[in-house]
Amino acid sequence: SEDTDTPVSSLDTCLQELEEEGLWERVTDDVWHFGHDQIQSAALELISADKRDHFRGEIGNILMKRLDLEALEASLFEVVSLCNCSMATISGDGREELARMNMRAGMKASENAAFDTAAVYFKAGRELMGPEGWDDDQDKMIKLCSE
Repeated sequence: SEDTDTPVSSLDTCLQELEEEGLWERVTDDVWHFGHDQIQSAALELISADKRDHFRGEIGNILMKRLDLEALEASLFEVVSLCNCSMATISGDGREELARMNMRAGMKASENAAFDTAAVYFKAGRELMGPEGWDDDQDKMIKLCSE
């Protein structure tokens, strides 16, 4: 007999199996998370070492594009740190945008007296701007160097 039910995608089937095993939990219809931090770590280990930073960067880029301003501000350190994982592969306007995000994260860290953390973000911002940053956006470079 022919199946008349709506076909279920293989992704839906996999997610359902992961949920049944307690490895993956549904938060909302389109938001899921791992059932435990160790499961997330184990899943990350399945990605080859040479691709992990790119993968993390992609996650950061997705979050940066999809989070509203309030949620992005609340998760700024995590999102910028994820994006920084793949900063070596970013070019053009993407580098300038990520430098700006690093400056925001650095300033926020400084406001919270997390000066070592702020220094990491400011350094990343300077690296993203490169030597040509002094010609392209001198004000941003001064902030990245003096904060």
